[in-house]
Amino acid sequence: MVTYKEQQKKKRYLVLLENSVPLGTFGNLKKVVEFLDEKDCPSYWTLVRKKENPISFGNYQVYDVKHY
Repeated sequence: MVTYKEQQKKKRYLVLLENSVPLGTFGNLKKVVEFLDEKDCPSYWTLVRKKENPISFGNYQVYDVKHY
């Protein structure tokens, strides 16, 4: 059984930046893609395969950060 403290310790967020200006924080990559639906964003399946931090495309960067 995983305790609440352990869950919080493992929690991560995705921070979306456009030209180094934060646009929002998201719990998963699917929400980031839905937020950028109108813009020229690659598909979820393309982004999920990228193993880099930050994930960069166009003027956007997605950082994977720890929850503090």
